[in-house]
Amino acid sequence: MPRDNHFANRRTLSVLLDRTLLPLSAVTTAILFAWLLYYSSYGLNLSDESFWLNSIANPFAYAINVPPTLFGFVYHWPYQWAGGDIAVLRMANITLIMALGWILSFLVIRRLWTVGWQHAAVLSAGIASLGLGAFHVWLPLAPGYYTLNIQSVSMVMIGLLLADRPGRIRQVLGPILVGVGGWCCFMARPTTAAAIALLVMLYVVVLRRKSLLPMLGAALVALALLIVSAYLIGGGITGLVTRMVSSAEVIALLGAGHEVSLMFRIDWLATSRSQLAIAVLMASALLLSILRGATHKLLPSLALAAVLIVTIVIALLGTDLISIKYSTLFLVPALTCFGATFYREGLVLRTQTPTSIALALTFLVLPHLSALGSNVNYWLIGSFAALFWMLAVVAFLSPLSQQGRSVATLLPLTVLAQLLTASVVNAGILEPLLQAKDLRAYNAVMSLPGGGKLVLSQSFHDYLATARAQARAAGLEAGTPVVDLSGRSPGLLYVLETRALGLPWLIGGYPGSNAVAVEALGLENCADLAKAWVLIAPEGRRHLDQANVMASFGAGLADYVAAATFETPANDGDYPNAHRQFLLKPVRPAALAEQSCREARRQRPASRKGSQS
Repeated sequence: MPRDNHFANRRTLSVLLDRTLLPLSAVTTAILFAWLLYYSSYGLNLSDESFWLNSIANPFAYAINVPPTLFGFVYHWPYQWAGGDIAVLRMANITLIMALGWILSFLVIRRLWTVGWQHAAVLSAGIASLGLGAFHVWLPLAPGYYTLNIQSVSMVMIGLLLADRPGRIRQVLGPILVGVGGWCCFMARPTTAAAIALLVMLYVVVLRRKSLLPMLGAALVALALLIVSAYLIGGGITGLVTRMVSSAEVIALLGAGHEVSLMFRIDWLATSRSQLAIAVLMASALLLSILRGATHKLLPSLALAAVLIVTIVIALLGTDLISIKYSTLFLVPALTCFGATFYREGLVLRTQTPTSIALALTFLVLPHLSALGSNVNYWLIGSFAALFWMLAVVAFLSPLSQQGRSVATLLPLTVLAQLLTASVVNAGILEPLLQAKDLRAYNAVMSLPGGGKLVLSQSFHDYLATARAQARAAGLEAGTPVVDLSGRSPGLLYVLETRALGLPWLIGGYPGSNAVAVEALGLENCADLAKAWVLIAPEGRRHLDQANVMASFGAGLADYVAAATFETPANDGDYPNAHRQFLLKPVRPAALAEQSCREARRQRPASRKGSQS
């Protein structure tokens, strides 16, 4: 009788997994995905996100790119396809990250685990939801070089996994995806592209010694796309090299930590006792759920169901039940792998295959490689790609599939990924970067360029509406060139439908901000500078030295009149206090202003970038 009960319990567990937990996990994934799509029309980041919008709206308008990235050219045509609708762009960005993460997770599970494709589809979708954690800081998020980097690396890994499988179609499609992903990676962040190229070579040498030809094809695809891009951008290969070198030299002036000497560094993983405790508890619960064997599984199954319900509650109600920081996104997978090494005297470690080891190590380092060259803490930027850390766990625990417990092992990982996703995304909604708290409280709808609409906080809506009304009343027309010396307001120029001169964002607040502005504006045509309006914010924390920068193109405050004055809204980020901005309209005759610009350039020391007249 006890033996009959044992088999009955196992059958009950199987029914519970197949008919309850897996469908509930699928529903949770759908809710998380729909959740982000819904909030795609909420909020607008005035600085970073708006810089990306300006970059993709008109990438051909600039001779250099600071930082050295060409992502604007990649996203320019999708931007045109979307008609400039920010919400549509965000939805496409979210969908692409989710789709690539789903495909990648599916391929990893099918490669290393014994799971039917239906179960693999549900489990991989849940794990892939952690890819939405890319939006946990800048939420909501238009396409930029951070997301393009993640999408590119995902394509490379998908291509490697496809090329590693039998079948002519896979072996042709795989190298093509590796090549396309490598090209996209170069367009997003050349430093990451170089690191990924090295990683791919190591991967191929270790696992595919006799199959170097497909990867040669991938290199040719990437090279062909790069050559085509160089000629579409203008100037061919020589022009592209000149652009990238000039961009690197200019960003070195900024003094923001982009120097080559600071590229290869080890950042400290900033965490707290509470986050470490949360990570230990989560990893311990996960290991207990996975490693206890086939008996006494009813309680863990009920616990998984409860966690899924909590995840849904967080998404639908916005309850901040668990405060997860970016450090925890690494600590949980790391502690899980560490704890698993002690299972049955190191069974997991002893039974690893070359493929599982290679994939686990690859996924472990990918987030840091995607951050290579950034001036921000590598752990923070790496956390945008936390999905790769979770896939490292999937690869590392794959020996357990030999025990016939694939679904029972992968399901807790899936549930944990969903809980982490809900927690970090909810935190981004409650405290969006450089915006008023809680996107859910926004209720002011505003029409933006491209015919799209966004839901903003009332104070931010009033600021933009006032600025647009005053600017139009003063005679500012769409397409008018503007020099933004506020140091932080590329979003305002985007809303006003003007063309930012010099760079999509003349960023302030760094030691070399003024020098970068002078260099960038020195590449603009004097005819455009002569008729350009100027935005200043003398009271702003990041404002540029207006006298010095304006003098570089032969202008001064006496050559303008204040056509509009408006007050920026306060937020809970870097700008807690409101301050005034002034939109200055040129009053000098354009011919005189142009002549003054040329004279100022002749008197300046020779610029490293040259100048245009």
